[in-house]
Amino acid sequence: MTSTREDLWRILECLTAEQFKNFQWFLKEEDVKNKFPAIAQARLEGADRQDTIDLMVQKYRPSGAVQITMKILGKINRNDLVQDLSNKSNEGKNMKS
Repeated sequence: MTSTREDLWRILECLTAEQFKNFQWFLKEEDVKNKFPAIAQARLEGADRQDTIDLMVQKYRPSGAVQITMKILGKINRNDLVQDLSNKSNEGKNMKS
């Protein structure tokens, strides 16, 4: 079983440089409806994939980081990765049960 951070890293590694840039842009936008506060632009500036994951987990906790990742992946039309991450999350839940 992999950790949430590893799962997120594997997903973000599948993004092109442009998609990753767009992903980070959405992290800077507050999502009031779903209670995801924005991550400050200064914190994301120069952040690679691992740094970005660390920032998300610190800000939203592991489960929130997975939720916001799936939401943003949908916005950048990477529904294939949403499905992959959803499957990984469900595998982890089933292992704990």
